[in-house]
Amino acid sequence: MVNRKKNMKRGRRKTCSHEFFKGIPKDLLTEVLARVASTSFSDLFTAKLSCKEFLEAASENYILEHITIEKFPVIPWRISHGASSFLDRCKENGNPEALFRQGMVEFFSSKKPESGFQHLKNAAIKGHAEAKYICGIILVCHGGQSKQEGIELLSSLKNCRSRHRSVKECRNRIKGILQSMWIDKSEAGNGPEEPKNHGRTCNCSKFTNRGWIEEEEYTTCDYCVWDHEATLFCKILRARGFGIS
Repeated sequence: MVNRKKNMKRGRRKTCSHEFFKGIPKDLLTEVLARVASTSFSDLFTAKLSCKEFLEAASENYILEHITIEKFPVIPWRISHGASSFLDRCKENGNPEALFRQGMVEFFSSKKPESGFQHLKNAAIKGHAEAKYICGIILVCHGGQSKQEGIELLSSLKNCRSRHRSVKECRNRIKGILQSMWIDKSEAGNGPEEPKNHGRTCNCSKFTNRGWIEEEEYTTCDYCVWDHEATLFCKILRARGFGIS
């Protein structure tokens, strides 16, 4: 008798919970799930199992655009068909991390610099910190009007480092990705060329012949700071055909 009463109470609680979610607009449920998905893949899976409404909302493409894929390897040497299909769907739906990864592979390893850069640029537009960094480096190296765009991208990381990864964190993560990437030197593109001197008169000669600049020093001339950053990064790329020495 006692067990029966407990089961009846559980049933009422499940019904009440189900009815509560039933009254919430699907757009709102999708937004909630997207926020959950952006921080934890496993939490999204748990939410999908909790009720029919979450399960239906989780099938929206908007979720794939925002879901975190950090638990998946950046370079998927061995990956199941299901996982590969999932990552492809994330990319197709504009997931910034998926776009960034595709761009890195195409630009640095698959001899597809144009499409690779476009993927990186699309990820940067969506606010992806590492995509902003590498796009900025490439544009600074390209020179001309592109250089100004690159400097603005890199400076945006400096100005918003409280909400995003720091410049050093972006640089180190990209180094790690390049190091894990298989590079066929006969197939890989030439990559970005070291930037030419910006031709401006300033007092930043202290950056000559030294290592990476610490972020507290970024208060000086943006042109000198990012020329120096791009030059050192290009030297790393050259060391082992885009690998890390």
